[in-house]
Amino acid sequence: MTVSVYLPDSEPGPISTSLAASPSSLKGLRIAVLDNGKPNADVVMIHAAEALAARTGAVVSVITKKGPLGQSANAAIPLAEDRLALLLAEADIVITGAADCGSCTAYSVHDAIELERNGKPTVVATTTQFEPVAKTLSTSFGAPDTRLLVLPHPIGGTDEPTLNTWAEAAVDQLIALFTGTTQ
Repeated sequence: MTVSVYLPDSEPGPISTSLAASPSSLKGLRIAVLDNGKPNADVVMIHAAEALAARTGAVVSVITKKGPLGQSANAAIPLAEDRLALLLAEADIVITGAADCGSCTAYSVHDAIELERNGKPTVVATTTQFEPVAKTLSTSFGAPDTRLLVLPHPIGGTDEPTLNTWAEAAVDQLIALFTGTTQ
């Protein structure tokens, strides 16, 4: 008879990550949109970024897909190194997503945490159906306070006028998420 003994300890969990410092104002800041290629992600995030810029005096400086050279990418992969470098150089704050399925939510949260570690306040655009998944993943990845913009579900398949309405309605929440203020 063989007996296996399991130690009750394990490797440490993920390194705890603090969010990047929140700016007190968005005026003059450069907003980036990091699109994971999910249907309509670009539509709702670009409109939200433009509405945020118009309201706060910020500017939309970068709109890119997350794959190498800004090419369309599988939503279930990490942000390409050249895109990370671009965002670090050309943006002050970032909106990323859409986190509206399992693996794309995991990598949207992962990308946001990587940007936060590099000093870029980042908001993950998710949906009501995937908010619990995004929160769980954020905690599991060591950043339980990941900034989440929760939009109605679904983003894919929803018409552009409705997405624009959702984006405009989200501006107050985006301001609060980026500046660390309450609504």
